[in-house]
Amino acid sequence: MLKKFTCTALAVLIMISGMICVSATSKADFSLENAKEYFTLMNGCSRTALKNYNDEDTVDAIVYCGLDLSSPKIMFYLSMFYIANDIDTEKITADPAYCTQIIGNLNGYLEKKGIVNGKSDEFFSNYKNEISQNKLKFSTVGAYTFKAKKTVVQKMLDDGNTDFVIVGTEFMLKECDVNADGKINDNDVKTVQNLSADIIKTDCSDEEKFVLYSADLDDNGKININDATLLQQKLTA
Repeated sequence: MLKKFTCTALAVLIMISGMICVSATSKADFSLENAKEYFTLMNGCSRTALKNYNDEDTVDAIVYCGLDLSSPKIMFYLSMFYIANDIDTEKITADPAYCTQIIGNLNGYLEKKGIVNGKSDEFFSNYKNEISQNKLKFSTVGAYTFKAKKTVVQKMLDDGNTDFVIVGTEFMLKECDVNADGKINDNDVKTVQNLSADIIKTDCSDEEKFVLYSADLDDNGKININDATLLQQKLTA
């Protein structure tokens, strides 16, 4: 299982679309091998988070329709962009404005190099009429932030053009936030207790992986009453 981490949603986009080139320059521990696992966890987190909304609710969302990272040409340009811009990886996780600036710069750079993102273009064409407020659109990188109805975001999660969907723009993939509502409280303890008793069932593999990621506090690969006890101790410490 990947190491548990907390990261802003915009920083995740940088990690995937920009920092993935870091592995090519051996400057960070981020690889193509674990990218899909991050995608799975983020989609599972989003499916869980959507359960906190009603069908007619409008939610903030970020979608990533990634470039073909198996392409040597694209990997070369990503690596060159990273090296030339001396990206501050620590600032990325702490400063959303800086993240947005880097994504915008990367998008413009790739456009000038003639890179085309077919997945991204098709995604936006399919959903442009269902997005109520488009905030950021980086079509070459494949990153969009917007508002849309819960039911629309659910469709995006199952769309073949999307690598991952993030519900909300605040912190995500928090250890112990089992119900993905942005808070860690007694509701999460109850959720872990129910999971350990096998009362709650999840019907999506990405959702199951997210629940294990967030609820397996003792890192033994399963959810049991000990995890609920550890979470309760964290809350009362």
